[in-house]
Amino acid sequence: MELLFKLVACHVIGDYFLQSSYMADKKGKDFYYLFLHCVLYAVPFYIAFGWCWQLAVVGVMHFPIDAAKARYGKISYVMDQTLHYMLCLLYFI
Repeated sequence: MELLFKLVACHVIGDYFLQSSYMADKKGKDFYYLFLHCVLYAVPFYIAFGWCWQLAVVGVMHFPIDAAKARYGKISYVMDQTLHYMLCLLYFI
């Protein structure tokens, strides 16, 4: 249960609290802001779990998922969040 709480907390902090509204708007138009968001997204996972291969996978995979939603409009918000949580569960549990 503690692991699940840590994963959800890391995702919420990284995907919401460490992303300004400016960055959220720009990441769909500029890959620099999308990359910056992905790096910041990984920070809470790094703090909670340290450097590990799972951190690299979750951080790197955040880029194409967010690009599919924010830049290309290919997936919905619900699918975006579902994919993020599935990756966290798949690679950290």
